Amino acid sequence: MAELIRKPQLDALILEIGSSLYRLAAGAPPSLFDGRGLKGRVLARALRDEKLRAALFCFIDTLPQLETASDVATHFFAYFEGHALGGVWGRLLRLGSHSILAPVVRVSVERVARYFLVEDSKRAISRVLKQLQAFPAGASFDAVGEAVLTEAEAERYLQRNLELIDWQVTGGARRPHLSIKLSAFTPRADPIDLDGSRERIMKRLGRLMPRVLATRACLTIDMEQVEFKPLILEVFQHLLDTYHEEGWLPAIALQAYLPDTVKDLEQLITLARAHKRRIGVRLVKGAYWDTEVAVARQRRWPVPVFEDKSQTDAQFERLIDILFDNADIVYPAIAGHNIRSLACAMAVARSRGLPASSWEVQTLYGMADPLAKALARSGVSLRVYVPVGNLISGIAYLIRRLMENTANTSILRQTYAEGCDPQVLLAPPRPTAAIATRAGTDAFANTALLDFSRREVRARFKLALDAVRDNCAREYPLAIHGATLAGEFEPSINPADPTEVLGRVEMATQAHVEQALANARAAFADWRETPAAQRLALCLRAAGIMLRRREELAAWQVLEVGKNWREADADVAEAIDYLRYYAHEMVKLDGCQPTALFPGEINHLCYEPRGVAVVIAPWNFPLAILTGMTAAALVSGNTAIVKPAGPARLIAYQLLDVLHEAGFPPQVCQLLPGRGEKVGHRLVEHHDVAIIAFTGSREVGTSILGQAAGLHPGQQQIKRVVCEMGGKNAIIVDGDADLDEAVLQTLHSAFGYQGQKCSAASRVIVVGDRLHDRFAARLADALAAYSYGPPQDPQYVFGPVVSHSARSKVENYIELGRGEGRLCYRGRVPDHGYYVAPAIFTGIEPHHRLAREEIFGPVLAVLRARSFEQAVTMALDSDYALTGGVFSRLPAHIELARRRFRVGNLYINRRITGAQVGGQPFGGVGHSGTGIQAGGPDYLKQFLWTRVISENTLRHGYVPPDLLK
Repeated sequence: MAELIRKPQLDALILEIGSSLYRLAAGAPPSLFDGRGLKGRVLARALRDEKLRAALFCFIDTLPQLETASDVATHFFAYFEGHALGGVWGRLLRLGSHSILAPVVRVSVERVARYFLVEDSKRAISRVLKQLQAFPAGASFDAVGEAVLTEAEAERYLQRNLELIDWQVTGGARRPHLSIKLSAFTPRADPIDLDGSRERIMKRLGRLMPRVLATRACLTIDMEQVEFKPLILEVFQHLLDTYHEEGWLPAIALQAYLPDTVKDLEQLITLARAHKRRIGVRLVKGAYWDTEVAVARQRRWPVPVFEDKSQTDAQFERLIDILFDNADIVYPAIAGHNIRSLACAMAVARSRGLPASSWEVQTLYGMADPLAKALARSGVSLRVYVPVGNLISGIAYLIRRLMENTANTSILRQTYAEGCDPQVLLAPPRPTAAIATRAGTDAFANTALLDFSRREVRARFKLALDAVRDNCAREYPLAIHGATLAGEFEPSINPADPTEVLGRVEMATQAHVEQALANARAAFADWRETPAAQRLALCLRAAGIMLRRREELAAWQVLEVGKNWREADADVAEAIDYLRYYAHEMVKLDGCQPTALFPGEINHLCYEPRGVAVVIAPWNFPLAILTGMTAAALVSGNTAIVKPAGPARLIAYQLLDVLHEAGFPPQVCQLLPGRGEKVGHRLVEHHDVAIIAFTGSREVGTSILGQAAGLHPGQQQIKRVVCEMGGKNAIIVDGDADLDEAVLQTLHSAFGYQGQKCSAASRVIVVGDRLHDRFAARLADALAAYSYGPPQDPQYVFGPVVSHSARSKVENYIELGRGEGRLCYRGRVPDHGYYVAPAIFTGIEPHHRLAREEIFGPVLAVLRARSFEQAVTMALDSDYALTGGVFSRLPAHIELARRRFRVGNLYINRRITGAQVGGQPFGGVGHSGTGIQAGGPDYLKQFLWTRVISENTLRHGYVPPDLLK
């Protein structure tokens, strides 16, 4: 962004005002940087030692979950051993004292928290209001605490805000001020369902508004993560449309670190003028920078924030100009602690002749008291943003603020801890030119998921759904060259509405199987000799076609196998990734690789395709796994015969269309939909088949392994079986786990796609009786917040299971669970369609069938363990070893899990589903598979065999010179 050019007189005024503020504020440090006392000594060391700073904040963040003195001591020494601490904490660390450690630490943290948080009580609110009157300053109160995952928690948040209004009135506030987070008014604030989310938020917010109107309060809607911005702006507009009463001030926060905030502000100003009423705008720099950058990079989305801090500072000043240019309709609240930024606001206001009553400055409670007092003495209207909550459970807010204000780039740290030159602090922001970086074309990169917070993305997906439905009910005949007999047609249906026929597929007969095998065998010789560069080019072309058709391909999955929008899009993205990744991996395996070089001898190793590959795919990842196994066979030079799963045959036809459009010869890849006992069995046992790539149930997988192990008449090579067979996956929730994260991520791990993933969590092992009961109750309440329905409607995260037989199997296990344990939760689902109401069971023991058998549905067993070590032992007490998860913040326990929790994919402090091609190759051992991970560097080698060529180049003692280099 170009540097904002200001008039010399304004620059001089900014410098004059800023210098005056600095003199008034720099004499005494704010409490955060006061070197006296325990907090000051520990934090002073932490500012000099970034590793200690990280350990300090991680420990404080963990503290709310630690229930016993022993837990506190264990974590204290785990985080701080080897660090130099001052004061009492330092002595406790040196002495190794456990007896008094826990109460001392808790009191110390509470003492720190009181500097920045106000306790949730009428008395505390009154005390703060009286303190601020001495500045003088007003207050804006924000109820902080745990994440809102349940309806009860959302209701509690509403009640806390109603109390905050009343407590301000009784405390003498002339006009109550609230700062609210919209995502806390419902556990289901999801931008993919913007209309439904707005309605859910407004249902609760509507109960707050009568008190807001009656007290003429100011209600400021805080801006949250950028993903929620469209929803927040939508709700704010809805508030203006709905509540026309005068006297209350609707306000919204805007973040200067978002490049498009100028556009957002201009639209808000237009909205205010259209409604002919004044609105408030709190201008902030932005509090989620680290999270926004990390999330964007994980999702392969463009980073939504300025990555150069000076760009944010420059935009902040530009936004100040716009705000003050429209002060007739906007009440600006300039929030922050940057002396340059605040001096700029004061200078712009003065240059425009704006009275102090027409705008204000806002600072954080406890973070910059000297600066706040200096502002008040300078005649500025001042308001302090006051977080309210439990001193320990509100620690997440405290940590975010401490990290933000003690970072190297923090203006408070530079001013009070590092004594930075005021001329430097007051210098105009000078953004550096952004340097565009582009990954090399040869590097593999995962496909970015669709950003459903964007209206145009949702509209495009809806159009694709409509287009696919308009194309339903057609017939899909077999295309096996040379086949003469016709097969019967079978319907493919929508599991959310079994009366809806999506298409009719011709089923293969034994004759089709024999003809397809003959075609594949005949095509193999030419395909094997096709240069690898051509084969991988076809894969990359197919990936490009999928990318162009991604919404359509995802729409087929929504309708045919009941995936929600995000799950369906992720499946298509993974299919694209497989095509690209295996193409890039084939480059490494192409040609003959030298092994050992000796004078007079050349040794090379070559990879060769095996022959005809049979791909037997599942329905739960109907495009991704199907594409992955097929692409691996084709790019490595094998011909492929693909047998899709019954519930996902139409999706398989979409893949065939893509491959043929990309240029793969028809005989090289053939589709054989049919019944397993007829088509699948014959393909597996046929003597011409060299490779079988299978993903599915253990029962079928072990049968294939048994069939493939023998030699059949005419068979010329031992069959290679690449087999993945599911799991009975466990998540361990340790006693110190972040319960917000553990509950939310377990919910999605266990019930995402109705539990129909081989990676899904079906067991949760909770350490400690008290935590077990809290976890189970909160998980049940969190799941109860969701409703169930047809996944073509984005409001439904959970839909049907895939078929009538799948529903019957899961219901039988639920009846079994009633006898083995206690039904802790059972949901409600529509009567029409193949829905299964999700179930959570407690009281399950490791030997129970519910804890041992794969169910493949929305059923979760919650077990209890006395210790983390016992939990790991229980997790490993399974025939399967596919995925596993751990929620813990004790380094020793995390390391123990790394060493002992041997599963194919172990996930620590995150959900256990959603592996990424390349970055997280996927597969397991035990009864979960043959130990080869799809999407990894060893997978293609399963479709190849190796041969070595050794050549003697000696000619009567003469060694060619190129061999001596």
